[in-house]
Amino acid sequence: MITALTAKSVYPHRSVCLIKDVGDGVIPCAIPYMIHTIPDPNQNIMGCGPLDKAEIETIIDKAIALNVEEKRIDLASGQSIFYDRLVLATGMMPAMPPVTGIRTPGVFGIEKSLSAMRTLRERCRQAERIVILGGGFIGAEFADEIARGSKAEVHVVEMMPKLLYFAFDDEFCDMIQQSLEEAGVHLHLNQRVVTIDGGEQVRSVTLEDGEKIPADLVIVGVGGKPNVALAAEAGLRITAGGSIWVDDYMRTNAQAIFAVGDCALKRDFFTRKEVPVWLASTATAEARIAGTNIYGIRVLRQIQGTIAAFSTKIGGKAFASAGLTCRGCGQEGFRWVCGRSIAPDRHPGTLPGAMPMHVKLVFADRAGTLLGGQAAGGESVGELINTIAVGIQKQLNVRELDMMQIATHPLLTSAPTVHPLINAAHMALAKLRGQASCP
Repeated sequence: MITALTAKSVYPHRSVCLIKDVGDGVIPCAIPYMIHTIPDPNQNIMGCGPLDKAEIETIIDKAIALNVEEKRIDLASGQSIFYDRLVLATGMMPAMPPVTGIRTPGVFGIEKSLSAMRTLRERCRQAERIVILGGGFIGAEFADEIARGSKAEVHVVEMMPKLLYFAFDDEFCDMIQQSLEEAGVHLHLNQRVVTIDGGEQVRSVTLEDGEKIPADLVIVGVGGKPNVALAAEAGLRITAGGSIWVDDYMRTNAQAIFAVGDCALKRDFFTRKEVPVWLASTATAEARIAGTNIYGIRVLRQIQGTIAAFSTKIGGKAFASAGLTCRGCGQEGFRWVCGRSIAPDRHPGTLPGAMPMHVKLVFADRAGTLLGGQAAGGESVGELINTIAVGIQKQLNVRELDMMQIATHPLLTSAPTVHPLINAAHMALAKLRGQASCP
């Protein structure tokens, strides 16, 4: 949708058509909150209003074949569409792990259609024992939503030693886990499901250590894989990680064909390695690049790679991360220094609604370039991480952050004297100067 709207804006005299096979699509990021928080599932519909207003044609049909030589798309209805330029935004397919019994009735993947989510919503509201496979963002958000909105017994099974292991360092993972446990969620870490048991209906899941967890509903939230079947069958280049190969302008190896979003290759901002980071924010940035450059390069190299900027809210507390964690630095061989700070997100901290804000910043050793940041606290964390994300992309250094000028207000922010973003930078700078010990 963003590619279509951007292309129409930049090239208003061009004809733009969007083909999608789901007529009742929903806004993906809000899917977990369709169980209880959103009163009516219809409130999360992703409608075609903006496309209609921009005079962009929408076709509800499934593309089943792509002929690169003839510049033709064949649809399931039998219709064929010819194009001057083509953008593949086919997203990803829910991953279903190779577990015995994964197709048992009562096991649900996460689908992006209103009808599918209505069914899952009703089943969640009826279920008494729910097991969620996967402790990433999807699994944690579903667990929090269900546990706080119903009396169902909720279990999360995660094969890593921590929830959200790749997005946060341990202290933030621990805070997330504590929030879920306080809501009554049972966590099974360093564990895998080996079988899903039941006949006509799921009855339990069995873990690799032999524990059997009773369940009348299983939600699979282990992520997905890029939907590249159409591109692969047409002969487009597919990467080792299973994505459509693209250059810095979102162009595939086929003339006049672009790819954006979850189906397209993602390169890490720091290492340029292929990474499995699929985010709506990254997709929309790619869409604007493709839509702007679709009839000739107008904007040069705006996407230097994904910085993996995340945010979520678990148990009334916001958590966010961008760039490299300390764990990620160690895995990639980066030398780093970090700084931490905690302060109330209002001043004085006795004001109603004030919450402690935890900020951790990661800098390159010696150079002092900002590599990453994590934050936890009130809702302002959601925008604070965007400041950190811009700093990473602009390669700010620790001295610039230490001297940053900011706006503050008692009801809106931490005090300027103890602002945790600046104080975390100041702590890291002290370590770089040898005035404090490194972790």
